[in-house]
Amino acid sequence: MQHRFLVLLAIFWASAVWAGNNAGGAFTVWPDTGQTKCYNNDVEIPCPAEGEPFHGQDAQYQGPVRSYTSLGGGTMVRDNVTGLIWEVKENGDGTAEYSNPHDADNTYTWCDPDPATNGGNQGTCGDNDTKDFIDALNSANFGGHNDWRLPTLKELVTLVDYGRTDPAIDTTFFPNTRAALYLSATTHASNTIGAWSVNFSLGFGYGYYNNKSSYSHVRAVRAGQ
Repeated sequence: MQHRFLVLLAIFWASAVWAGNNAGGAFTVWPDTGQTKCYNNDVEIPCPAEGEPFHGQDAQYQGPVRSYTSLGGGTMVRDNVTGLIWEVKENGDGTAEYSNPHDADNTYTWCDPDPATNGGNQGTCGDNDTKDFIDALNSANFGGHNDWRLPTLKELVTLVDYGRTDPAIDTTFFPNTRAALYLSATTHASNTIGAWSVNFSLGFGYGYYNNKSSYSHVRAVRAGQ
């Protein structure tokens, strides 16, 4: 259940480790998660006062309000809190179209041949992998830039809005987001055949890693200027 996941969120984030040395994740300001409710170990409760059990939950702290700016005629979005610039997916018809890397229906296997960033396992490289996806964007100089990449786990979870579900993201700025798994560039440290993913149905992701050979959705990111 989502609320049990959120109770454990801070514990996991403090202790999580991952392999590789992916670029990104250098921002220090985190947007508000959108979480507004408090829970004990089993059910929703009124948010407890200081000194009471279960005090100090996410819903009791207000982060910077989410703020986005649409760029490139709606093809990209700048996160005004983190400074990251994100690719926006185009509406799909239910069938993948790999000639268009922005098609919302496309899914890819995880591939990173660079041992400096792949955590010791390059993943499943072949037709329709994440390297193909990123190479297509950079070769086309998408948005006037050629430094697009797969987001780290830390970057990808900043898009999760726990005030929304199916998908758990602001669909005004990120339309055509599937309520499904999206891959990050971050390899799981103790099981390098897996890469950390975020499930945008309910926003689960911190404790979820996906086999690199599985086909999942992706969204590209680049550092803002």
